[in-house]
Amino acid sequence: MNKDVQCGRGYDASYSELMELLNTSFGFTEPEEQFLGLLPKLYREEYRPQDNNYIVAEDGVPVAAVGAYDHTLAVCGHSLKCRGIGNVAVHPDYRSKGYMRIAMDMSLKDMISDGIAISTLGGHRRRYQYFGYDKTGVKYTYTITKNNIRHMFGNSNAQYTVREITAPDDPSVDLIFDLNGMLPIQPIRPREKYLDIANSWRSRLLGFFEDERFVGYCILDKHNCVSEIQVTNGGELMGAVMSLYAYVGNEYKIALPPHQIAYRRVLESFAENITQTTSMSYNILDYRAVIEAFLDLKLSYTVLPDGEMTLLIHGFAGDENIRVSIKDGRSSVEYTESDTYDFEFSHLDAMSFLFSLDATIREQASPLARLWFPLPICMFSADKV
Repeated sequence: MNKDVQCGRGYDASYSELMELLNTSFGFTEPEEQFLGLLPKLYREEYRPQDNNYIVAEDGVPVAAVGAYDHTLAVCGHSLKCRGIGNVAVHPDYRSKGYMRIAMDMSLKDMISDGIAISTLGGHRRRYQYFGYDKTGVKYTYTITKNNIRHMFGNSNAQYTVREITAPDDPSVDLIFDLNGMLPIQPIRPREKYLDIANSWRSRLLGFFEDERFVGYCILDKHNCVSEIQVTNGGELMGAVMSLYAYVGNEYKIALPPHQIAYRRVLESFAENITQTTSMSYNILDYRAVIEAFLDLKLSYTVLPDGEMTLLIHGFAGDENIRVSIKDGRSSVEYTESDTYDFEFSHLDAMSFLFSLDATIREQASPLARLWFPLPICMFSADKV
């Protein structure tokens, strides 16, 4: 007998139906491992996650869902519309029917029509390459050990007090919010949801204090890796690193995006190990906007040679013919109707060429391309879906 299969964003499903479907699909049985505990910024009942899910129903019963959650990234004055994919779920009794593909295809079609510039997700690389996603970007991770601290600081006591921030009305949240607003790349986070965002993925929001003076903050994940750190003055970073070691009481790591070059310079001078890895899986849906934003970000911390190149990209959202130029430290990224181009790329090759650290496709490119790229596309872990 044929089944009546329907799919739509916010398809007639209640909050309790969606949460039961998601937790059952992922095998989450304990409250601390379920979606509400994992990502309170998305799954509190008052945030209505069902409105942001593409739900597949079979004979009126929700059996699969793909979450698609919006946020905005401000990069050097450019505003990029982002939509993260999460909770890709199919009930165990309804798998191998193509329901994941139905929901993913619909979500991506809507992203293109809605003008989304960047989509991100987590998950197996090959599984999501079919939908235009690939692991790219660059992340630097520094390991801080007991010996690093001992040789740098001797037996000194922690310079700052480290305190977990747990109350939404804690005045420190406003100071952190203001500090974020001074950065060249700013995730636009609603103040009322800031603590939920910082606590994503079972992380903790920690503040650094000198007596009562706010020095900075970090977000520490459950694996003792700092996914985000800022201090009010660059000279305070070393004290924060030392104080955090005393707080953790063990080896820990700090992950930084490429543009935090002053912090990277400090940590590379004494960290035990430094690794370079991809930052997450991206799907670029508006290459011109993304190249423009992250090229300006790169120009904010490094010198790039003048030049011009034209790219023909057969992107996931359609073809883009783009002329990129730099003159006297200023960039221009524009669409062109030129019949000639320096490089022609498929979608996945374009993301590798433009944003990946390890891109052999760039090895045979011009010296100019090898100096301009990769661009420092990045997103903080707290903003992942």
